[in-house]
Amino acid sequence: MPEAVPGLRERKRRATRLAIQQAALRIALDSGWPAVTVDEIARRADVSPRTFFNYFPSKEQALLGDDPTLPTGPALDAFRDGGPSGELLADLGTLLVHTTSELVEERGLLAERQRVLRAAPELFTRRMASMKEFQAEIEEAVSARLAATEPDVAADPDALRRRARLASVVALAALRHAWWEWSDGASETELFEELQRSFDELGALVSRSLV
Repeated sequence: MPEAVPGLRERKRRATRLAIQQAALRIALDSGWPAVTVDEIARRADVSPRTFFNYFPSKEQALLGDDPTLPTGPALDAFRDGGPSGELLADLGTLLVHTTSELVEERGLLAERQRVLRAAPELFTRRMASMKEFQAEIEEAVSARLAATEPDVAADPDALRRRARLASVVALAALRHAWWEWSDGASETELFEELQRSFDELGALVSRSLV
């Protein structure tokens, strides 16, 4: 869960970031993504081109939106050290909930982005590459945790690699499940809430399978 409600400055920053993404996607849907320009995005979002570049490095990134990335600092350190609960999947869920709480998204934006990606293989390839990088981040964090908390696994490099990779794949599957539930849902839940629910349900399934 987020630690605090965003302040006015942060809410304005998120609103501007969202407006830029909405403008980029709607231009792409109206005219095709090659027709998207920074100037036109800025005009529709009612910001200057300079402001655009304060939020996104390129028009392509505005179309793709925020790339997921693990948090830095105490949250990641706690996970690598074996916390906060001591249960790997639950703690990985907590870490990803922290990640998704920082993403600027809305349900309509997701549907529009999917339509643009289906029509633009180049953008789809970039999105897949960013998700592969995110999986590698998760795998590295899990490897560090296992090395710190499970010396028997850490003593076998192949077992460590396999277990860390499996955990990263499962985590991304839970994230995808949360995306689907959130985008299809009629409730007013936030994405991070759906992700927490997905990991809770995953934990329940694993527990039942071990009984």
